[in-house]
Amino acid sequence: MGLRRHQVENLVLRGPIFYWRARIPVGFKGTGTNARLSLSLRLSDRKKASLVARRLNAMLLELEMVPKARMATKEQLAKIFALEAEAMRAEIEALDLAAKRTGTLRDPEHREADRQVGWAYRLLHTFGSGEDVSFAEGSETREALIEAGAQADDLPFIEATYRSEREITNSDRKGVTRSPFLRDVLHRMAQAELEDTPLHRDAAIEEIFRARADTLLASAADTRKPKLTAERLPERGSVAASAGSPPPRPAVLWSEEKPVARSAAEPELRPEPPVVPSEPVTVQRSIPQAKPLQPKTARKDLPLTDFDTELENLISNRKNEWEDDTASDVRVLVGIFRGILEEHGVAHSGEITQEHVAALRQHFNHILPLYGRSPRLRALSPAALRAESKRRADEAAASGEKIELGLSRATIRRHLGNLDHFLKHLRASHFTVPEWTFEGLRPKKPPKGEIRLQQVKPKPEDIRPLFDIPFFTGRRSVEEPEVAGDHVFHSASYYLPMLFTYLGSRRKEFAGLMVDEIVQSDGHWSIQIKASEVRRIKNAQSHRLLPVPNELLRLNFIEYVERLKELGHKMLFPELFSPYLQKSDPGDRFYKDFVPIAKKCMPGGLWQRPIHALRHGFANTLKQAGVSDGVIEDISGRLGETETATRYTNPAGLSLIQLIISRYPVITGHLEPKPIRLLPWVEKMEPPPWAGKKGGDRFGNKRGRRPKKAAS
Repeated sequence: MGLRRHQVENLVLRGPIFYWRARIPVGFKGTGTNARLSLSLRLSDRKKASLVARRLNAMLLELEMVPKARMATKEQLAKIFALEAEAMRAEIEALDLAAKRTGTLRDPEHREADRQVGWAYRLLHTFGSGEDVSFAEGSETREALIEAGAQADDLPFIEATYRSEREITNSDRKGVTRSPFLRDVLHRMAQAELEDTPLHRDAAIEEIFRARADTLLASAADTRKPKLTAERLPERGSVAASAGSPPPRPAVLWSEEKPVARSAAEPELRPEPPVVPSEPVTVQRSIPQAKPLQPKTARKDLPLTDFDTELENLISNRKNEWEDDTASDVRVLVGIFRGILEEHGVAHSGEITQEHVAALRQHFNHILPLYGRSPRLRALSPAALRAESKRRADEAAASGEKIELGLSRATIRRHLGNLDHFLKHLRASHFTVPEWTFEGLRPKKPPKGEIRLQQVKPKPEDIRPLFDIPFFTGRRSVEEPEVAGDHVFHSASYYLPMLFTYLGSRRKEFAGLMVDEIVQSDGHWSIQIKASEVRRIKNAQSHRLLPVPNELLRLNFIEYVERLKELGHKMLFPELFSPYLQKSDPGDRFYKDFVPIAKKCMPGGLWQRPIHALRHGFANTLKQAGVSDGVIEDISGRLGETETATRYTNPAGLSLIQLIISRYPVITGHLEPKPIRLLPWVEKMEPPPWAGKKGGDRFGNKRGRRPKKAAS
């Protein structure tokens, strides 16, 4: 160890050379405890070494203070290097195969190009893209390149390549563009399970530059002549030939006196975390050798006929993240994209180009916006659907009507996002998928102010007429819910609209409630919203406890729950479930049962997306009553964006929520409590009339298939 000089922290003298040796802060990811970083300053002058050490100490302190300054682990960086090196070797091999066809396999221009591009990447790895190095006559960079093995004739091409790649990297950092290089960086980070932060991006970029430089310079050293001996070469895909270290490579080093060339056998040592001092330094540390990777084969082409298999694999991978509706949307999108590819004569994933992504985007502009509601239209090929959409639009125009073709901005964004998921899955599954981008194709998100104007937020006085329709005041019979009468049936159509109005929760959260989720807590009747055997919840903050509104208590909601328990029902609204379906959305079933009747009965009709409008109206009414955004978000199952909401406080308690929801005006006070009367099939523990039947075959239609087995 040497001694510290001039009382400068972390400055150590070993022999004639000064070193900077600092303890790595514990907060940095993957460093463990008592980890140290040792850098040779390659300086023997005490004043200069002290200056460099102070700068390094300041940079380390600055990194420690940045919340997201958490360094990548050595294994993650080694994986990024190995993956990029393998990809470069595969690309070079592909070029060699192409050269065989043209008889130019031994063309020396190939080696010259590899060497020149390799030196450009070596400069980017050595100096980084932030410094604009000089290639002028007598400059340090020029002399270092020549001394390290570059030829004078190579320098113009090296300079042009260096500046071009540097410009791309810097524009990515500034957010000016999203280049293919940045997509490669993000892809490698995802493969190494590395969080996307600016510091992690810089570390990944450094590894990619190093891997490209190593691979290209190693390729330039190859004479590209056939090997006729039995010599065993390192297998492609391994990080090292035998010892698990990166393949030999030349590199540019420099010192205070003059630039030097490092020998091919000398391993490159780099600091962790990567700090770049204002004075040139050389890293002195030992890196544990990574295990050699197993040999890998080239990427495979996935036939279009196998797209469905890989799609189901993707959905299986995301089963804990995606709702059933999301999985269904992805299936629809992949089916459309496969049709576009077939239309263009594509046979497998390796033939997909940017042209086909653009063709899909254009397809969305020329189809009926509501085509998905028609099974016949959904079954058409993309070309046939465009033709049918145009025919209907022309017919409408001839009759004086107008049909706007094209999907909405939000739908197109969702479709392209799903395509991105699928193509990334194929690439991650080792299938050939060429580069693609959605730059210029994906519609921009609407401004938040515009979104606010798009959402309907009915006031209590706007919602009040909803509770005058026969579902609440009395209807003639079960089969005639739109006709006024004397019968009130306690069901989803009676209680759910009240729950949405007074609590503002999501449709599936309340429609999928179970009987045992109505509980007593702290003296209050409460609704426990949680994941169950029949429905998931959207996110962690959706798991919450809400009080049963006073109006529902007045209108015999608890008596309704107790009656279902007596009969043995598990679901709070059993008429929304079919025993013949493995999966069903009770929220969709409620929409089909309630909304069409409400539209007929309510004066002036309903709002767009009526159930969602009740949720928005609830939040808006509480906000206008002076309730804080944080409490509204807790009741609605959303998570606030402030530090107070996410870190320092728990969700609002039951007593507070009870007090808050009492600020919503009572708009069901005109309804009289009625003795509990269930729907006949619920009372008899039978499936609902729609279960097991075709669409539209309800209420005794003889074409329907009557279920034989009752279920709860």
